[in-house]
Amino acid sequence: MIVSESLLELADRMFVGPVWPASILVGLLVIYTLLALIGMIDLGMDLPDLDLDVDVDVPDAGGVDVDADFLHGLGATTIRWTNIARVPVILWGGIFAVVFWSLSYGLWHAFDVARYQPNWIPSMMLSIRNFVIAVGITKAATQPLVGYFVDPPTYDQTRLIGATCEISTSEATPEFGQAKFRTNAAPLLLNIRTDGPHIARGTEVRIVSYDPKTRIYKVTHLPTETQS
Repeated sequence: MIVSESLLELADRMFVGPVWPASILVGLLVIYTLLALIGMIDLGMDLPDLDLDVDVDVPDAGGVDVDADFLHGLGATTIRWTNIARVPVILWGGIFAVVFWSLSYGLWHAFDVARYQPNWIPSMMLSIRNFVIAVGITKAATQPLVGYFVDPPTYDQTRLIGATCEISTSEATPEFGQAKFRTNAAPLLLNIRTDGPHIARGTEVRIVSYDPKTRIYKVTHLPTETQS
């Protein structure tokens, strides 16, 4: 009887206000881990294969011209910053889930419960706050682990000269552009400029020079077959 009352009290404290989503996330993580331990699913310790080069069709809303390439670059930068693409997803997700739940549970029962009602809007706003803080803590916690999963590069800027890469923005011009350089880990995203023409996305180009001051690579079209 005492055990049942204790479990009910724990459930009431875990599934209230902004603690709800964090508790559900931890529950899903526990179920996933148990299934992995009995061999029903793969634990998933491989690095994620994230293709960040998605097509984004952003309409002109209210006269504001939104650059799809800017949104693409912002999303890619955010993912790299959080380390999601640099450590196994299950590891990152496990650390995040524990941090998210600890923050949600601790802040609610020690601080928020006296200031907010466990209604929908306050709970949603507090969950967003806890989510953002948890992402930052997870980033810091996983940073020391990056070197164990991502092989250190065996190249430098000068060695890239003469290699090929693929245009990843909608086009590359003498004023703007980015390209993917494939490695044995996550692709490098290079800032590039062309040697004259505009080059469409997906085109393979050759790196011809590098400016260490601006950290920008100059690229050119791959040479075509010459006539004999």
